[in-house]
Amino acid sequence: MDVWRSMYMIVWVAFFQIIFILFSPLNESINIGVHVVVALAILVLAFHVYRSVGRTSCPGRIKRITKATWYLAVLQAILGGALVLGIMLSWGSLYVDVVSFLHVVNALAIITQASSSATAYDMWEEKEFQVTAVSPPSP
Repeated sequence: MDVWRSMYMIVWVAFFQIIFILFSPLNESINIGVHVVVALAILVLAFHVYRSVGRTSCPGRIKRITKATWYLAVLQAILGGALVLGIMLSWGSLYVDVVSFLHVVNALAIITQASSSATAYDMWEEKEFQVTAVSPPSP
């Protein structure tokens, strides 16, 4: 799969993941199962993008953004696990609310980072901008 398609796919899959969780008419256990499967897909896509972009000659900024997206996806999995653990062990509503909030904020950060890197990579690939060295000012 093309790298840029994977980049945009992360954005849309994460977006629909959020919409699905917010508005799904299915029961909770089905929602969680679908959520986990889609989350794993995002994790795999983020790793694929990070590794694939790292092998190109694109600007370092794009590589750093894809690396950050991969780290956010890993953090998202950790937060999801912490959330499930907190719910299963009844650690209280404050814990669940805080971890839930962080989980949602992190999901939005993944969308933001992935869309930023996708746009920049697409522009670089299409040669819509040129990377030039900045010369120091004259004395």
